[in-house]
Amino acid sequence: MRDILPRLDDEFAFQTSGRFDLLADEHVAYVTLGAPDVDGELRRSIDRGEGVITVVGRMGSGKSSLIAAVANSLDEGFLPLRVSVIGVEAGDPAAFARHAIAETRDIPDAQLTRHESQALDRATADRRTQTTTRELRAGFEIAAGNVLTAKVVGDVKRAAGEELERATDPSLVLRGMQRLLNVFWDIKRCPVMLVEDTDHWGGSPEVADAFFDQTARAFAAMDAVMVVATQSDYTRLDGYQRVRDRLTAEISLPQLPDVERGLDTVLTRRMRSAGIHAPLQDVLDQQGLQLLSQSYIESTDDGHAGDLRRTLAVMRAALDIALSEPTASPSPSRPLRS
Repeated sequence: MRDILPRLDDEFAFQTSGRFDLLADEHVAYVTLGAPDVDGELRRSIDRGEGVITVVGRMGSGKSSLIAAVANSLDEGFLPLRVSVIGVEAGDPAAFARHAIAETRDIPDAQLTRHESQALDRATADRRTQTTTRELRAGFEIAAGNVLTAKVVGDVKRAAGEELERATDPSLVLRGMQRLLNVFWDIKRCPVMLVEDTDHWGGSPEVADAFFDQTARAFAAMDAVMVVATQSDYTRLDGYQRVRDRLTAEISLPQLPDVERGLDTVLTRRMRSAGIHAPLQDVLDQQGLQLLSQSYIESTDDGHAGDLRRTLAVMRAALDIALSEPTASPSPSRPLRS
């Protein structure tokens, strides 16, 4: 066990990923942590095939990893489309729609087809043969089977490009957005827009306020699903309060009911992802785990999830300190202390 600490450091075991496409692999289902099944709640809400869903939590609580994991688990009838809001006039529905159309036009072909390929792998052959189509809102249907061929992907991206050229008048952009969404419905795929990077609105609450009051309201009426990562503070904005009764679902991330057990599960999962199959106790003693748990608890609020990102940063800091000690050699008799 003497080489565990350097290996954990080399593999960035406790580093949170900045890449959305890697977050699903880092996520641990809440029900596994003894918390309410918010993963299932989000999946069931998306399964309705309509409206705006907010995933609510403080910064660093794991909103993005939950959204990524659930999006990665959807069946082949749903097509996740990630839309970042960095540098976007998100409070202007037309500007946001143009950005979303551009994101679809510029999305790599492999990313469109990867979502469906993964979904097809998850769906059993029995399910695909028994459930050929399923009706959702407004008479739309989703279907099983691989339809995103190179030609179809090209058609989708071409349609997005045409809508961008056509929608020079802001009043026409939202209609163009719906026409593009209809392209997905025509191939029996429900588009699921994942609105990410909204923590960047933290210093500009007026942008978040306008997004929920105007943009989310406009998209709630469209034939698509929109999942929005939402900071807890945003829910107190007037714009959010005005659109709240139109949301398909509002899903708040819960605090870990048994913090020590939950963090043990999360950290052990990260160690295993780094190729280290050892109990957490080999690198972190009970006192260290208690201190780490206290760090998490201090960031919780009224039963809602705490700052897991900061907790992992504390774990990394402890690892750095241990590695800087000339005699550092992790073992059951000399474990890492937080």
